[in-house]
Amino acid sequence: MKIPTTVAELTPEWCSEALGRPITRVTPTPLGVGVGLVGQLFRLDLDGESTVIAKLAAPTDETRFVAAVLNMYGREVGFYTELSDRTTIGHPACHYAAHDPGTQDTVLLLEDVAPRGRALDQVVGCTLGEARAAIRTLARLHACFWDDPTLAEVGWLSRLCDDPYPGAVAMAYELAWPRLQELFPDAISPAVQTFGDTYVAKIPALFARLSEPPLVLSHADWRLDNLFFTPDGEVIAVDWQLVDRSAAPRDLAYLITQSVNIGGSEGYEDAFSTYLADLADHGIKPDERWAWDMYRHGAMLGFVYPVIAAGALTVEDPRHVELCRALLVRSIRAIEVLEVFDLPL
Repeated sequence: MKIPTTVAELTPEWCSEALGRPITRVTPTPLGVGVGLVGQLFRLDLDGESTVIAKLAAPTDETRFVAAVLNMYGREVGFYTELSDRTTIGHPACHYAAHDPGTQDTVLLLEDVAPRGRALDQVVGCTLGEARAAIRTLARLHACFWDDPTLAEVGWLSRLCDDPYPGAVAMAYELAWPRLQELFPDAISPAVQTFGDTYVAKIPALFARLSEPPLVLSHADWRLDNLFFTPDGEVIAVDWQLVDRSAAPRDLAYLITQSVNIGGSEGYEDAFSTYLADLADHGIKPDERWAWDMYRHGAMLGFVYPVIAAGALTVEDPRHVELCRALLVRSIRAIEVLEVFDLPL
């Protein structure tokens, strides 16, 4: 089957063949417009009887190049076709997947999980209590693949420190750091200024540190916009384009620094202790000192996300601006409380 590159190519005939059942009418609705998606996302209404989510590669060469360098499409298709069956947490069922490494043309037809759970707004953020289910689910994901040697045999699944990821992130950071300072000067204290000015030089060592074993399958984008909370307390995770092999507490730090509004300093320790207790429920008991060290290094990594996001900001997208500020404020708060400014690598 030809891989569709536009929504117009998701015809009833193509969908019928992909899904293995007759479909006479496909009505698409764009999703995620203006939130920096590295691709095209649509909800497809099929004959007014059911819906699926369609993910296609980005239409522009520039965005597609970024996805190609980081193998984002290949990673997500690889997850659904090779690893999802081993993953005991909630994720969308995959009805069809295809990826061409040469052209980067990609299509995924996924279960529409919106009816099963609700997504929280990452701009608003959530409390640590509201994030409890996400932490519990994250621990279960990591327990599935804790120090699993078979992950190293998955050719497309790189470690965080493997080329070209550190170099690509460093390049994006250097371009975006001046832009972030222009947009949010009120958030840049002298300490943050010094930290940000010297950050890019730390990226290779930071990525290497977070790739020290034991490694797990890291979702690497574990934030509110990618999580659906169900009434029974479970969490369904979407967007598996950045999965890699890295130290597990890195994912926890990402959630805490990008999505959770923590008041007092004890909240950061509470999140960590909760996560370790959840791991223990699955028989995983890492060295606590190592885990705390990785958690703090994960908080250092968290600073890169609002910076790179700022590099892609446009005045036409007010939510993007609000999200970037929220990520920056939360990241800086975590860096201050966890004393990450001078963390040795």
